Amino acid sequence: MTGPRVAGLRPSDVLASFDGPLGAYVHIPFCEWICPFCPYNKVLARLGLAADYFAALLTEIDMYGAGPFTSLYVGGGTPTLYPQHLAEVLPRIPVTGERAIEVLPLHGTVERLGVLKEIGFTAVSIGAQSFHDPVLRHLHRPHDAAQALAAVHHALDTFECVDVDLIVDVAPEEPSQHPGAFLTDVRTCFAMGVDQVSTYPLMRFGYTPFGEARHNRHREHEILAQVDALARTMGYERRSVWTFNRIGSAPYTSITRRRFLGFGAGASSFAGRDFYVNHFGLLTYMDTVRRGHPPIAKWLHLGRAAGMAYDTFWQAYSGGIDTGSLSDSYGRWARLIRPALAPLAGAGMVTREDGVYRLTARGFDQYHDIERWVTYHFIEPLWAQMLAEHKREGSHVPWAETANARSGPTWRVVERALSRRVESRAG
Repeated sequence: MTGPRVAGLRPSDVLASFDGPLGAYVHIPFCEWICPFCPYNKVLARLGLAADYFAALLTEIDMYGAGPFTSLYVGGGTPTLYPQHLAEVLPRIPVTGERAIEVLPLHGTVERLGVLKEIGFTAVSIGAQSFHDPVLRHLHRPHDAAQALAAVHHALDTFECVDVDLIVDVAPEEPSQHPGAFLTDVRTCFAMGVDQVSTYPLMRFGYTPFGEARHNRHREHEILAQVDALARTMGYERRSVWTFNRIGSAPYTSITRRRFLGFGAGASSFAGRDFYVNHFGLLTYMDTVRRGHPPIAKWLHLGRAAGMAYDTFWQAYSGGIDTGSLSDSYGRWARLIRPALAPLAGAGMVTREDGVYRLTARGFDQYHDIERWVTYHFIEPLWAQMLAEHKREGSHVPWAETANARSGPTWRVVERALSRRVESRAG
């Protein structure tokens, strides 16, 4: 399967575009069970396909020859399906910091977690989503509450850093269903002493089966405020919009590394002034790598202004905007940060101390809403475009009805302004 590639872009060009230390991300797109709320690039696992995919993945990693990376995060999909292949991947990616992986609770057994630790992982994120069976059935998860709890306990006995993912979906919290379930789940995590609880709001991407319902942002604000209050009484602190960490625990996150290089089908990379997206279609991804080309399907050249906006946005997610680091990366453009944030400071959404703007509780609420707007107006239309590669390959993923994805003039204008030329390749 052939497809378009960015004209003339070489691995050395990509690496040269980075302006500082970078983390590594690896995407494993295989699942044995498709969760209908998940918008990430994924396909049902098929016999033989994984071996071909991992061979291409190793080739891509070697193509860049980069490192050492500040950290490694392996996501999916369900990356814990293939520990034998991961054992070949980790030695190829030199890392000075943590090596983290997403773990499906069904795979959170003593034996499987022990293998992951032996391979070299130092941190795990357990995708529990809830410890209430009715909520798990609502989300169509493949595990039950007992399995999720067991996975967390086993992880705490095995790893030095354990994150637990919980989904904030206010629908099951209604009085007629399961009120208080989410807060009870958070309290359970705090009581067990996990290092971090990630309270992700359910994202209703239009191309997923969960895309039709609307958000109740005020109720989501209320629930997160309750989590914040509970955290303070149980030895935890809010370190980002959606994460709560045990006081004294090491910092851990999957998405706020300032620079990162992504490997695999569906991975993306941010270099500071450039944003790259790999092919989502597995056949196209593998074919491009076999031909010796970086599997980059879309290249957005942000430049200093848009690059700084992206950087600032994700710094804000972690609760603090460091004007010094922005000045180092973007020069005079960083002078715009202070006047831009002045109205937010006046409205009580940020405070300023030693050149760092920190979000207040009110600021976290506003960011919660802004992040959703950005997700639906930029990430969703981009991913919908990329997911269409599966259909062109003849392997359409039935959970992603890309025709139902949100799109609008905002994304079209940005894409037209920032996209670098893509050329087609003949078979």
